[in-house]
Order: sequence, then structure tokens, then C-alpha cells
Amino acid sequence: MAAAGARHSPATMATHADAQLILKLYDLRRETVCREARAWFAGWKPVDVEEVKQIAGGANKQLNAYLRQSTSYWEMAFSLVNTGAIDEALFAKNSGEGVWFAVKCQHLKAQFPDAWNRTMPEAEALIARNVVAQQKAEMFRKRL
Repeated sequence: MAAAGARHSPATMATHADAQLILKLYDLRRETVCREARAWFAGWKPVDVEEVKQIAGGANKQLNAYLRQSTSYWEMAFSLVNTGAIDEALFAKNSGEGVWFAVKCQHLKAQFPDAWNRTMPEAEALIARNVVAQQKAEMFRKRL
């Protein structure tokens, strides 16, 4: 496992500990409520600013909880990479959904600037420096 603040370079191999952490993150995603939250956010296509305000503002408590759980799960995972706890190259290859959620947050902010303020700075930091994550982000942007 990498030392705090260190990142593996593309020339180094991920460790067994890195792989175990990736598998643990995958296992956590399978928890029922986390799965429901992620499925909801992945498929959510708001039709107007009022819908966004209802959910992002907390008027719809269940969907607001799904929003917070799905995005904060991925922000936690990206923060582990950004602090060097997980190999960056390995994580970037296995974080498509997290990249999708970050791109979606950026899109919602652009589409509904007065109603949407959720960002994913940990994900955005990885995307900014990792070619694999950048390629995934570009692919997702084209789908919006």
C-alpha cells in the first residue's frame, strides 16, 4: 500500500493491499441501500429546476438521501486514492461509475446553476491528472 500522500506511478504495480481495498469498495457497493441510491442517481434525469430544488434542497427526503449517499460514497473512494491509500492506476480502471457521477454533477451544475451546488472535488482532482479517468469522463460527457 502506498504511503500517505504518495501515488503509485504508472510504472509501478499495484499491491495486493491495493487490490484488497478495491474489492472491499466493490463489496460495499453491493449493500442494498447503497445499491438503490446509486441506481437512482445513475438514472435520474431531472426535467426542470423545480425537481432539482426538491431533491437537492431536501424536500424529498428519500431522494435527497440517495443523492447524498451515492455521491459521498464515491467521494470517499476518490479521497482514498488522492491520499495515496489506493493505487491510482488500478482505481482509475475500476471507477467508471464514480467518474460518471462526477461528470453528472458538473452537468447538473451547468444546467441548473441556481438549484444544484453539489460537486465532487475528490473525483475531479483524480480526473484532472489521470488519463484513464479523463477518457472515461469524456465518454460520459458525450452521453449527456
